[in-house]
Amino acid sequence: MARIYLYGIIEGTEDADLDISGVDGAGPVRIVVGDGLGGVVSDYTGKPVSEMPKEELVRCLLRHQEAIERVMQRYTVLPVKFGTLLGSVDEVRALLTQRRLQLEDALASIRGMVEIDVAATWDTARVLQEIGREEEVSRARKDFSRGGSPTKAQQIQLGQMVKASMDRRRSVYRDRMVALLVPAAVQMLDNALISDQLVMNVAFLVWRAREREFDAAVQRLDGLFGNEITFRMVGPMPPYSFSTVEVTRLTPEQITNARQALGLEGTISVEAVRRAYRSLAAEAQRDLATDSAFAQDTLVRLRQASELLLQCCSPHNGSVPGNGSDTSGRWEGDGLFVVAVKRSDSREIEPARFGGLGGHGQ
Repeated sequence: MARIYLYGIIEGTEDADLDISGVDGAGPVRIVVGDGLGGVVSDYTGKPVSEMPKEELVRCLLRHQEAIERVMQRYTVLPVKFGTLLGSVDEVRALLTQRRLQLEDALASIRGMVEIDVAATWDTARVLQEIGREEEVSRARKDFSRGGSPTKAQQIQLGQMVKASMDRRRSVYRDRMVALLVPAAVQMLDNALISDQLVMNVAFLVWRAREREFDAAVQRLDGLFGNEITFRMVGPMPPYSFSTVEVTRLTPEQITNARQALGLEGTISVEAVRRAYRSLAAEAQRDLATDSAFAQDTLVRLRQASELLLQCCSPHNGSVPGNGSDTSGRWEGDGLFVVAVKRSDSREIEPARFGGLGGHGQ
């Protein structure tokens, strides 16, 4: 069955087709409008990303990023987490309508900004040779070699000394690099160091108007470190690392079950959820002494129910509508959507951005 793949959120007033292939190689990517916002979407008939083999996963990830980055050339785009699927265009419109204020705020927070990632690598073999000549390491190696080969424990100790020295060097280099780049950026976020070759791997949020200034700062770094360090810069991109939307669709049945677990009816608030949870959890705690298994299961159900409802009636998402009380007509048919705008997991996107770490130059 065809589903709808969601790439990002933009400001939009009318539906439109875009000359961009979808994440599964088909197309077109198009804009679906709801309440002044646009969802960048395409039809999707493939597997969920959690079931894809690695090669297919990387291929789809690259198409996902390409689609968003092409849309970015015309719009400010709020990226949506890779692999997000909705059931229909009506669900997309319901999401945009239900979470309009939160999504508008998130779009406003990145308007006029882009992400630029900077990775710095060194020659690990050369660095290890230099560390091997350090007085402390050299002396330890000689001491451990007296009378024969080092013991296993000594080898481990020597390895720890080398690693500590490498980490200190990396930290000093990274701090010097960041100090030169930060003045040209709005925010920064450390990404995972996925290889010993990496000295620095940082995402920067930069005003579009200051891209040249930021690029000049990277060029100065390149000159400062000479042949010691190789720099790679990727961008400008949408702010994947700083504002990625995660969407959770909650069905009416899930909300009803959570309400029943906490004994709540009608339109509910954060305080009502917390008050009901505290009362029922205290009662379950008293039962632990007589029927610990049942009480523990009850505590788990109460906690899950309260977490679900608190997601729904957070300050961004508003209160949970009462059964049958939502006059928009979307509550019963399309479910309730919970949106979180958060920093992304760098491990999800890093390999696709930088590829192999060999080679030279920017």
